[in-house]
Amino acid sequence: MKRVFVVSLLTLLLGACASQPVPPSLSAPSIEPAPLLSRFEIDGRLQVKDGDKTAAVGVEWMHAEEGDEWLFSGPLGQGLARIQSDPDGARMTLADGRRLEAPSAAELAERLFDVHAPFAQLPRWVSARLPGGAEIRERDGVGRPLRAVDQGWTIEYLEYGGDGPTDLPRKIDIHRGETRLRLIIDTWNP
Repeated sequence: MKRVFVVSLLTLLLGACASQPVPPSLSAPSIEPAPLLSRFEIDGRLQVKDGDKTAAVGVEWMHAEEGDEWLFSGPLGQGLARIQSDPDGARMTLADGRRLEAPSAAELAERLFDVHAPFAQLPRWVSARLPGGAEIRERDGVGRPLRAVDQGWTIEYLEYGGDGPTDLPRKIDIHRGETRLRLIIDTWNP
């Protein structure tokens, strides 16, 4: 009798522990990747750190499929550098009039800040349109990424411009090792 009771109790306990299907209304929302923004303009602030090196600049960035234009300015609004790119390459004009050229805007931005950083990935990362190989480790309640890893870089979306699923990021922290980029976007014009 005691054995039958123990077996019955074990069966009851195991049945209670079995996973039950989640009702459709409680399951996680279906999340499809947002399409890449082919054009946008942002105004904001960029802080770049690499070990002991730090730079804080204002940034105006116009991105399009055919090229980019970046204007970096100092804390009092004076122009530091302008980088323009198109399919033929990129050019940087410094405040003192010197001009540099490179195959891409990303290479010139790395030279300007004297840091190896993922400027080429920024169009996807800044708009939270992560590439297929990125690992999204945390999402918010409406499915937007909060923390992701792509090509060894951690991208943290610290703040969005609103609560809707299509609202764009306002504050982004990108880091790997001692290298960190923090972008605060004051205005978006997608």
